[in-house]
Amino acid sequence: MPNLPIRSRAAKRRLAPATASKLATLDRLPVELLELVTSNLDRPKDVVRLGLTCNRLQNFVKLYGYEAFLKGRFALLRPHGEAEATVHGLTTLFRNWDKKAFTARYLEPSANVTSLNSGEKTKWRGPQGQTMGYQPSLDSYEEMHGAWSDRRGVLAWSAGTNVVMQVKETGHRAVQVLYQQSELKDEPESQWRYEPGMYGQSHAWYTYKIPGSSEGRDDITALKLLRPHQKDGAMDIRGLQDSSDEAERKDDESEVVVFGTASGRLSMLSTHLDQRGASERLYETNGRPVGSIDVSAAPEPLVAASLGDISLALYSTNREQSSDTPIAPLSQVQLIAPAGPIGLRVGRIWSSTFISNDKVAIGLGPSYEPIHVYEITPDGFLPDPLRKFNFDSLTDGNIRRNTSVYPIIPIPAESQGGSEANHVFLSGAYDGMVRLHDLRSPRSFEALFWDVTNDSSVYSLANQGLERFVVGSSMHSMLKVFDLRFSGSHAYHNIPIPESMKPKPKPPGRTGHTYNAIVSDFGDSIKPTVGGWNLFLSPRNSSRQNGGRHPYRPGPRTEDSPVYSLSIPSPYSSNLYAGLEGTIVNLNFVSVLDPHSETAITTSLANAHPETVDLNLRNVKEIYNPYDDVLNLGMYEQGDEEGLDMQLLVQDEVGEDLAKNEKRKDFAKRRGLDERWKDPGEEGEKWARGQEPQGQVGQGSAWRGGHRGRWRGRGRGGRRAG
Repeated sequence: MPNLPIRSRAAKRRLAPATASKLATLDRLPVELLELVTSNLDRPKDVVRLGLTCNRLQNFVKLYGYEAFLKGRFALLRPHGEAEATVHGLTTLFRNWDKKAFTARYLEPSANVTSLNSGEKTKWRGPQGQTMGYQPSLDSYEEMHGAWSDRRGVLAWSAGTNVVMQVKETGHRAVQVLYQQSELKDEPESQWRYEPGMYGQSHAWYTYKIPGSSEGRDDITALKLLRPHQKDGAMDIRGLQDSSDEAERKDDESEVVVFGTASGRLSMLSTHLDQRGASERLYETNGRPVGSIDVSAAPEPLVAASLGDISLALYSTNREQSSDTPIAPLSQVQLIAPAGPIGLRVGRIWSSTFISNDKVAIGLGPSYEPIHVYEITPDGFLPDPLRKFNFDSLTDGNIRRNTSVYPIIPIPAESQGGSEANHVFLSGAYDGMVRLHDLRSPRSFEALFWDVTNDSSVYSLANQGLERFVVGSSMHSMLKVFDLRFSGSHAYHNIPIPESMKPKPKPPGRTGHTYNAIVSDFGDSIKPTVGGWNLFLSPRNSSRQNGGRHPYRPGPRTEDSPVYSLSIPSPYSSNLYAGLEGTIVNLNFVSVLDPHSETAITTSLANAHPETVDLNLRNVKEIYNPYDDVLNLGMYEQGDEEGLDMQLLVQDEVGEDLAKNEKRKDFAKRRGLDERWKDPGEEGEKWARGQEPQGQVGQGSAWRGGHRGRWRGRGRGGRRAG
């Protein structure tokens, strides 16, 4: 490889001998060109092999090679910590998503919870007195402290009239908590706990209840966290006993949460975690219910909130001036006419999302134009939308097709097909489809993603890295995972819509089953690409207790819960959080039998279990499932465009026998799956109620379309298209 020519023989003859010897081989290229070459490599082992060719390239790889690979492969500029560990971690995470390797748990506050109202420790019991579970709105973020394994993650969600918050640390800060916990035993003042069963993480739990609130009337409907770079100047220091202490406070010791309620309360909550307190800053809503909230990504962010289902308001987060009166909005626009004399209103606002710092996309309906995009100027919203999106390419003649759009999320600018100005975004609709939109294009949408097996409405969306997105369905506690690229490429999957298409609107009452007139009318002119996979979040082992670790038993009130909200903390996070009725499910994408786990896990395991020298021989159950609280879920790949040749697979227990089952390992290897996945007919198992596929599932069997048209109904608390 050092003698690899970079020019033709004729060109070399035209060069002077000395010059030719300097430019003719790879090892003599300048560092800038070597970085360009490395940024276009596909796999980490290509970088390793490059470093094995000679001493100079070995030094290049050590100093610059992995950073160049991160930039080219993951669009990640200089990493916070070790580039090689970051490459290992990201590629391991990518592989775990491909193999569908994860552990799932219900997430709940432990017995050691700090109330930010009183500053005292309390026991979390959840909202009381409601006939159905709360509908959680959740948000999360994760940041690095300087190394791949040193991270801080924050998760907040709404539970009735409560804000629940978890802060967790990995790496050296988690080890500090471990040492303190071992030395001080049960320190009464400590807010942190170290749990080796959670891969060596330390965590602290906090709750805040709206003062004077009533469950069912004042429930929180929307919630957002400010990111670390946005908290400077956004902290409200009123009510603190010692302002000088506040001046020395670190950013990661306080969190800011924006939330709105069904009774019209819009508030910015400044939580002072080290002092176990919180203060609110109220915003003016004139008593109108808050339907949705989003916060821009700017260092001095703005808040967009839908009020009364018909108006959009813009607020500032600047807290430099103290005020005891609610802060008025900077700007407002009314998107939908109020109810007429007979009390009827056409449509409502479902979501408001910043697709860039100066543009807000609105999902509404039922409407002929269910997406509006408003531009923000220094004076606030422009009175008229910058653009409205309809789905005219899916209509015939003069038929005006009304539908509703629920979630909208921007595509990361670094993603394949993204734009520096954030022109590209995804929307999820009542008809069960996800569409890719581009403000620069005259077309209504550029790509269409759908599940051929289930067309239930899309309630939530989340980006996973730069290549996937996850869909929360309105039925069956179901997640759907799609790839933004062609198989084996980095290009978006663009599906041209023929003018001759004659689709029909989605029939009322027919949702959540294998029927979609829009997709069915593609005909021979369209060859859609499918291949996503679906995951049921209702566990097969839901009756299993969690070892008495927590007094409150979590879980949805129904097996047919919608997935109301989704959050992935960061592109490099292994966590996915899903909000179901009355609970949160945490998926951690890690393979329990991976002999080469990423650094963040192996470091934590070594700290928690120093007696375990060889991690390949570790006790799988002790490390990954010490409390018997890991959920065993089921999934299936969507198959071809006819919904055929699909096989239902279920997860096996995380136990000691898992590593010894060679037959299971061989089955998973052939299918490219994690070792936990198995055929449910392997041991004569039955599928739980609420997840019956209505087709034969047995030893080596696959679905052959026997389930078509059988999944009906609507999830609880469902959104209707009208």
